[in-house]
Amino acid sequence: MARLDKTVAQQSAAKRDRARRTGIRIAVAAIVILAVLFGVSRLMADDSDPERAGDDTATGTETTLPADEPTETTQPSYTDPAKAEEVLARGAPSTEPPPADTPKDAVQTATLIEGVGTPVAAGDLVTVHYVGKLADGTEFDQSWSRGEPFTVTVGAGQVIPGWDMGLEGAKIGERRHLVIGSDMAYGSQGQGTIPPDAPLAFDVDIVDIHSPS
Repeated sequence: MARLDKTVAQQSAAKRDRARRTGIRIAVAAIVILAVLFGVSRLMADDSDPERAGDDTATGTETTLPADEPTETTQPSYTDPAKAEEVLARGAPSTEPPPADTPKDAVQTATLIEGVGTPVAAGDLVTVHYVGKLADGTEFDQSWSRGEPFTVTVGAGQVIPGWDMGLEGAKIGERRHLVIGSDMAYGSQGQGTIPPDAPLAFDVDIVDIHSPS
């Protein structure tokens, strides 16, 4: 009888132990499920918050230009809209190449189409269309193909010295031919498709002039 009682007691203890372990497993599973549901609810709340979503989008797409990336100066509204439209309606000219023996320090100018108004001075914001050619007739750059003019502050070192010097005195509507020696352009280093020690020629149309004064 004693042996039977002991067996019954052991079986009862085993059942209680199994029940306790089962309860622990259920409790752990419930905690895990609650944690998952809480995380999902937080995620859905974040997605439905327009302000939070906007912040995340702005952070993900924010970019900055490299420090050495050239940028054009912002052009205000044209000072002479009618004249600017007239100039913008012109097509790209057939630019005469520079002589191969152009002196290295040369900055030569010639007016092909007369302009009007106050001439360009150092510090003026000038909007232009242009074509550039090498001595062999290669066209290395032009603004017409890009569909928009180029804006620069004359005399501020934003362009080659030959432009800073050669654009002074030009007027709105003028087409000016520039012949620039290599030392006043890209010198012995060259630039892109422009070889070292290359003279350059440009035809430049003055679309607008904005004087800071």
